[in-house]
Amino acid sequence: MQREFQLDPRGGHNRYNCNFDFFKKWSGKMAYVLGFLYADGDVEDADISSRTQYIKFANKDREIIEKIKTLLESEHPIHFRPPHTSLDKNGHIYRSSRSFYLRIGSKRMFADLRKFGLIPNKSKVLKFPSLPLKYLSHFLRGYFDGDGTIYLEQRRGIKQKLIFKRANTIFSCGSRIFLKDLSNILGRVLNVRKAKIYKGHGDFQIAYFTRDSVKIFKFMYKNSSGLFLKRKFNNFKKFFKMRNKWLDREVVEILDENEKFLAR
Repeated sequence: MQREFQLDPRGGHNRYNCNFDFFKKWSGKMAYVLGFLYADGDVEDADISSRTQYIKFANKDREIIEKIKTLLESEHPIHFRPPHTSLDKNGHIYRSSRSFYLRIGSKRMFADLRKFGLIPNKSKVLKFPSLPLKYLSHFLRGYFDGDGTIYLEQRRGIKQKLIFKRANTIFSCGSRIFLKDLSNILGRVLNVRKAKIYKGHGDFQIAYFTRDSVKIFKFMYKNSSGLFLKRKFNNFKKFFKMRNKWLDREVVEILDENEKFLAR
C-alpha cells in the first residue's frame, strides 16, 4: 500500500543555498527547467531515512546542468557518474553512458513539483501537465533537451555522396499517456499531424518528419534567450545548412538571434 505523502515540517538541513521557491511561479525559465525535469530528472522521497526529498537533474552534457544550476541559483555541486552497467530485477543488463547530475534536497520543491504530477518512479505513469499556453514552447524545449532527438536521415546520392534526405524530430518517454497528450497538443497548437506512438527500447516514441520538424523548431527556439542544449540546436542548424530550401525568413531570424549564444 502506498504511503500517503505528508510534508514533514522538520525537514533536513541544507548545506547549500538555492532558490527553493523556483517552481512556485510560472516563467519561461521555470517552464524550461520543468520540461527538462519531466524528461531527464527524478524526484526521490527519502524522508524515512533522511527526513527530506530530493530533486535530481541528469544529462551527459555538463553544459545544460550548469545552466539549470544557475537558473536555480543553486550552490550544490555537480557530480560526475562514469559509464556503468546494471541489472534489473529480471536479470536484464543495462549499459549507461557517462552523465553529470545535480541533486537538491528540498521538501518545498518536492511538494511544489508533486502538484504538477511529478512523483517518484514517474517514468511509466507520467502525464502531461496543465500549464499556460504562453509557456508551452519553453516546456517543450526543456523536454526535448532532456529526452528528444533531431535525427538527420541520410542516403547515398550521385557518386555515393552522402546527402540529407529529411530531418526527424523524436520525443521519447516511458509513459504512453504523456506522448499521446503531447501529440494531441502539438497537433492543435502547431497544426502538425497526429503522431503515431511507437514502442522503442524500453520506452515509447513519437516522430515528426521534415515539414513538421521545421514547425517544431520554430516554436521551440523562437525567443529562447539561449536556454537550450547547443548540441541539439546545432543539429537543426546543420540540417538547414544542407537543405536550404527550408530556410525561410522566420528560420533565418531564429538562427541569427541564437547565434550569439552558441559562442558562450
